[in-house]
Amino acid sequence: MKSTKASARAKKQASPRQNDRQFVTALGRGLDILQCFTTANPELGTSQIARMTGLPQPTVWRLCHTMTELGFLVPVADQDRLHLGLPVLTLGYAVLASQRIGEIAKPYMEAIAKRYQGAVSLGVRDGLNMIYLQRCQGSSIILADLSIGSRVPLAYSATGWAYLATVPENERKQLIGEFRVVDRQKWAAIEPSFEAALKKYKKTGYIVSLGSLHPQVNAVAVPVPARDGSMLLTVSSGGINSVFMDKVLHEVGSELNALAEKLGRAINRDTKL
Repeated sequence: MKSTKASARAKKQASPRQNDRQFVTALGRGLDILQCFTTANPELGTSQIARMTGLPQPTVWRLCHTMTELGFLVPVADQDRLHLGLPVLTLGYAVLASQRIGEIAKPYMEAIAKRYQGAVSLGVRDGLNMIYLQRCQGSSIILADLSIGSRVPLAYSATGWAYLATVPENERKQLIGEFRVVDRQKWAAIEPSFEAALKKYKKTGYIVSLGSLHPQVNAVAVPVPARDGSMLLTVSSGGINSVFMDKVLHEVGSELNALAEKLGRAINRDTKL
């Protein structure tokens, strides 16, 4: 059975980057394969990987063999399956460890999460996704399967919308072009909501997403840009739509703006809050 995620990966092969002469296709395909492995799917066979990426089976075999030789993938004993090797985990931990800002933000995020019984996340862009550097839960019923290292789509999450709201217009248009390539119909359905949220963001400083990532979850997010543009984080909070209505979204958005200002100072000065 081909999942939505698999379809998105398959369509991504036709993205505008294939016209980029500097883009190394083989490397990109190898990284796409590594991203198939998640906490929900820690072990995969090459046929599963082929379905998830949309790549031909022989191509997957060659890439997986190469990454197995290098230690990035490891065969599962007595099974025709693979799991991630230590080099990948080492890289991941190195990235997370380098983001000291996540630990700095944690107590402030926990306070907001508990106060509003939602979830608060600190994210950074990863391709067409946002990856969580920090995640705090105020309620176990709010997308509890998401944690540090989880990815959510740039196009359909509040944290992604906060990123899109901050980047230069030409970059935003380029990314939207990629969304259309990946899933034109889905983006067409959500684009009016994004455009309306973008207009309100320019007045309030926070962007609101009503059910775009999950139909029962509303969320609000703000950007945390570094002064020199070297890092663009976003901080977001979501909760069930019966609680996260206009008044709460406004209150949480205001708190996130205050937190983003503190985090911005910490990034720009490289000091503790």
